[in-house]
Amino acid sequence: MNRRWRHLWTVWLLALAGTLALFNLRPDLDLAVTAAVHEAAAATPFPLGQLAPVQALYHAVPWIGRLGVLLALLLWWRRATPPRTRRQAAAMALMLVFGLGLVVNGVLKEQWGRPRPTAVRDFGGPHAFQPAGRISALCRSNCSFVSGHAATGFALAALGLMGTPARRRRWAAIGLGAGLIVGAGRVMQGGHFLSDIIVAGLVMHGTGLAIRHLWLLQRGRPHRFAAEPTLFPTGTGSSVSSRPSLVHTKAALSGKTGA
Repeated sequence: MNRRWRHLWTVWLLALAGTLALFNLRPDLDLAVTAAVHEAAAATPFPLGQLAPVQALYHAVPWIGRLGVLLALLLWWRRATPPRTRRQAAAMALMLVFGLGLVVNGVLKEQWGRPRPTAVRDFGGPHAFQPAGRISALCRSNCSFVSGHAATGFALAALGLMGTPARRRRWAAIGLGAGLIVGAGRVMQGGHFLSDIIVAGLVMHGTGLAIRHLWLLQRGRPHRFAAEPTLFPTGTGSSVSSRPSLVHTKAALSGKTGA
C-alpha cells in the first residue's frame, strides 16, 4: 500500500474513531437532537415523523435499495452495457451488497444491540440510553446502530467511484446530501440517533474506499485516487514515469522499421 492510500485509510479510521469517541464522551449530543423533535405531550411523540414527505421517504428508500441492486447487477451482466455504465453498475452493486447488506444490516444492526430512540427511557421507552458503538443486549434485531435508510442514500456516491475526480466529487456530494436528508427523516421519526446517521455515512465511505482501492489494484494502479495518473512511480515522489512513454516507444519502433 503506497503513501496516498495509507493516508486515506488513516484519515478514515481517525474520523470513525473520533466520531465514536465524541458521541461516547458527549452522549448529550444524541439526546439533545432527538429531544428537539420529541414532544412527550403530543398524541404522537415524534410528530414531524408523521409528515407525508418523511413517511414517503421511509417507505420508498428500502425498495429503492432493493431495485438498485437488481438493476445494477442486470447492467453489469449485460454485454451490451457501455463500459462506463458497467463500471458504475458494478460499484453500486458492491456498495449495496457489501456495505449496506453485509456490514450495515448484517453486522452492525444485528450485533450491536443499540435501542432506538423510541425504546429509550428519555423518550418514553423501557430501556436505558446506549452511546454509539457500545454493544448491548437491549435490542435483539434490526437495532438503531446504524441507519440502513441513511446508508442507502449515502450509497449513491458509488456511481462516481470509478470515474474522474470531478465525477467522484459530484457523486460524493449527491450521496452525502441524500444520506443526510433520509437520515434527518429517520431522526424525526424517532428511529435513529444523530450518531447512527453519521457513522452510517462513514461506514459507506469506507466501503467506497475499499471498492475503489481494489479496483485500482486490479488495474495495476493502486496509487490513483484524487491525483493525476502515475503509472510508474519512481520511488522519489515524482509523478513522471521513469519508463518510456507509449508515444516514444511507438516512435522508436517506427524509426527502426524504416531504417
